[in-house]
Amino acid sequence: MQCRKCRAAIPDDSRFCLRCGANQTLSHKPKSRGNGQGTVFQRPNKSWCAMRTIGYVTGPDGVTRRKTVSKSGFKTKRDAVEYLPQLTLRTERKKRITLAALYDAWEPTHQVGKSTKDCYAAAHKWFRPLWNQSFSDIDIDDLQDCLDDCPKGKRTKENMKALCGLLYKYAIPRHYATINLGEYLVIRAEQATEKLALPVADLAKIRAKADTIPYADYVVAQCYLGFRPSELLALDVKNYDPTQKAFTGGAKTDAGKDRIVTVSPKIQPIIDRLTAGKTTGPVFCAADGGAMSIKDYRKAFYDVLEAAGIENPIEGTGDARRHKYTPHSCRHTFATMMKGVDAPDKDKLRLIGHTSTEMLRHYQDVDIDSLRAITDKI
Repeated sequence: MQCRKCRAAIPDDSRFCLRCGANQTLSHKPKSRGNGQGTVFQRPNKSWCAMRTIGYVTGPDGVTRRKTVSKSGFKTKRDAVEYLPQLTLRTERKKRITLAALYDAWEPTHQVGKSTKDCYAAAHKWFRPLWNQSFSDIDIDDLQDCLDDCPKGKRTKENMKALCGLLYKYAIPRHYATINLGEYLVIRAEQATEKLALPVADLAKIRAKADTIPYADYVVAQCYLGFRPSELLALDVKNYDPTQKAFTGGAKTDAGKDRIVTVSPKIQPIIDRLTAGKTTGPVFCAADGGAMSIKDYRKAFYDVLEAAGIENPIEGTGDARRHKYTPHSCRHTFATMMKGVDAPDKDKLRLIGHTSTEMLRHYQDVDIDSLRAITDKI
């Protein structure tokens, strides 16, 4: 038998080490709090501190460290313990802050000239599909999709990347985030839409198994509706007109806000099933009938591709790793399929909700029959 402290050899069943005197009998006290509820400890100045682990982060050196939130200065241990629930509530409130709210909190703290502020405000506009999303749920794919979808030039995209970096530098010490995702955004060269689209042949594989793979019908529907992932999940039953068989929805951009998207006959049975017997609530909902988060939809998307046997390799390195196909690829699939339909460009732009304000004038005289002529053919 070895001493549990100095590792010296001692007789079996010894209660104490003959060399260092360490007690060999371990006593386990019952835990006063469960895992994840936090801990309290006393500092050298005799004050007490309440602390809770909120996650883990891997640094540049490859070492994973705990990320914590704490409050100190309590006179007694009891005071610190009683504060733990409030610390948890404070952390949960921080998790729910939206991108728009975080920007509003950050903007007054960034002391720069008016022209620079105007540049950041313009860059912030192109993240509008994520404005109402919980900041903690947003990941690199969401941000990269907004950057890729921006029709402006390189300078605007550089401002978008810089803005992300500044927002995360503001968020991290306030425990809104644990890593600066802005550092991993990539300003890509211009790419043809087909390179980003989920191939039509793969879409056919998913359609063939839509009845057996959970949420495969959601992926198929997005490919035929052309909504961004956040726009799709925001669709309420109230946004669907069963008479016209069309949705009214879209992000609050100049061109995309409240646009009309007619339903293709190929997904009409899916929409009928998802809206049957409902008067309100999300159309593309979670398993419990409530709203589905982008994070959960993204996981479901990747699970669908894997179950359908579609290769979706991860590109990049470290935290910049990104799947070749993301939920945003469905929007590009929609745009690709519309290329094969002979119809006016202004009608196609109206359906997909082009974000360029210069194209808004093309939308004014579009009617629902013109839109249906396109979606019936794709």
